[in-house]
Amino acid sequence: MSYYTPVKKVPGFTILGPLVIMVGLFIAADTGMRYAMNPQMLLDSTSSVLAISNFVIVALFSFLLLQSGYLLFRGYVFSRYLAVMSLALCYTGLILRIFLLGVAPFKWKIIAGVLFLAFVILYLNQRQFRVRFEFKRGLAGIFIFFFWVLTLMSAAYGALWVKNSWNNFPKYTHYSFEEKPYDVNFDPLPLQFNIVIPPNFYLSSIENDKGRISVTFHHPDFGYIIMNNKSSLEPVYKRMKILGYKDALQFAEYFFHEKIGLIPLFLRNSLTSLNVTEYSTVTVGDMEIYMEKSTGDNAVAHIFQDNKLIGEISVLSINQTDTGLYNELFSTLKRFNQDKDANTLYLEGMELLKDEKQEEAKRHFAAAAVINPEDAEFRYMLAETLALTGYVSSAKVQLEKCLEINEGHARAGKLLEGLSKIK
Repeated sequence: MSYYTPVKKVPGFTILGPLVIMVGLFIAADTGMRYAMNPQMLLDSTSSVLAISNFVIVALFSFLLLQSGYLLFRGYVFSRYLAVMSLALCYTGLILRIFLLGVAPFKWKIIAGVLFLAFVILYLNQRQFRVRFEFKRGLAGIFIFFFWVLTLMSAAYGALWVKNSWNNFPKYTHYSFEEKPYDVNFDPLPLQFNIVIPPNFYLSSIENDKGRISVTFHHPDFGYIIMNNKSSLEPVYKRMKILGYKDALQFAEYFFHEKIGLIPLFLRNSLTSLNVTEYSTVTVGDMEIYMEKSTGDNAVAHIFQDNKLIGEISVLSINQTDTGLYNELFSTLKRFNQDKDANTLYLEGMELLKDEKQEEAKRHFAAAAVINPEDAEFRYMLAETLALTGYVSSAKVQLEKCLEINEGHARAGKLLEGLSKIK
């Protein structure tokens, strides 16, 4: 039970109590806690677990700090032990949250933490504490444990800093390009951004599944350029908002600069499909690209516009001797809105097909099929031009979808039957 002593209160606790209460209120207003209470953060099981865990941790710490501040201010001697232990527990938990889940802390935070724990031990040894309760070995063991946790977390941060200084992590570079003028000829694409596709790269497939649009261009001697309207790291960006990041761009600034906690760092290295040798920021006009690059010209670029993650470009399996293609591609990036409707794109595609420009026609049919995916004729013409340019597998996929929309589409059935005979 609590014991209130008539002994004059320690002046330091009279000041410390309100300060601890203010810290508790500050933590209760944590950005991550607000996001954790947002229903949009609970759309999948992983985000739900992370959000609920974050809510419980922050709410518990806030309550303990508010209660500890009250006990300290009121001068409860016996309960001061509980108050100080609660403070140390809260501080250790927050350090864990910073190191393991959040960003690596600044050096002043580590120094402040050591001073805080030293301050706690100093007050534990005051005479007023020993009026009712002796300094037991168990209590000393608890604080030794806290010191060890703080030491280990500080060592982890120091290890990251040393590795970064010794260039054992992938190097980081920055590129900046001027936005291309509006008279540059861009191929029609159903995305919020566009790039100039190099010559001899052919549209090999286009997918539109549950709001995710993926467009693939292929060059037989170089590889693939894949453009998506969503980033492969979008789930990670979303979950990191629970930890208090304002938006995906703010998190990316940490994610690609080795300033994140140990768990996100592990996730990043585990999620990437590349053997990353370089991380880069690429600025083109008012657009930002955060890029992972491996050997050769294999690269994955996450694209931001107005602080919003709007898509991804992957450059894969490029010839090892060609080391500049990805820079050439990204330098042509610009915001793009498809201002033509599906029928206009279809009619333009038919005219291009009459002029025997199959590749240009195919790109128009592809854009039309994404804008209006339930039109069987758009699907059929896309499939026909895919087959004409040698992409039989992609043509079969479009023909199957065409027949799902219109089972009686005779030309689609006949073409699919013919393509099925090709091995």
